[in-house]
Amino acid sequence: MNFKQVKQILLLFLLPVMAISQDASDIVKWNYETIDLGYVEKGDKVSKTFEFTNITDEDVEIDIINTCECTEAKWPQYAIKPGETGLIDFIFDSNEKDTEEPIELDVYFMNTNPKNGDPYSTFLNYTFRWKD
Repeated sequence: MNFKQVKQILLLFLLPVMAISQDASDIVKWNYETIDLGYVEKGDKVSKTFEFTNITDEDVEIDIINTCECTEAKWPQYAIKPGETGLIDFIFDSNEKDTEEPIELDVYFMNTNPKNGDPYSTFLNYTFRWKD
């Protein structure tokens, strides 16, 4: 089984979670939710970082990040304490893209909304334009 097949299987399990997830703005504040990479040439690999702060009085932990094949994401594999910041580093590999389009990083937290038990999530994105 290749990576693409594994990712598709994971998506099948995540789709029900995605449908009932709660906006994570109750638990984290992002420095920005959209990043513009500017102009990119085919073959470029561009690294950037999303930063978030835990705005609760409890630990916050990311469960998984789902994104496109053109993006490699790394996130803290530990709990972020109240008031602390966490980083989501990502690398865009332009070799894996043929068209300009926003790329989404779907961030799912282990934390759940105490009112309904649904997991929190955030949908970050980045954009780019091809150099002529």
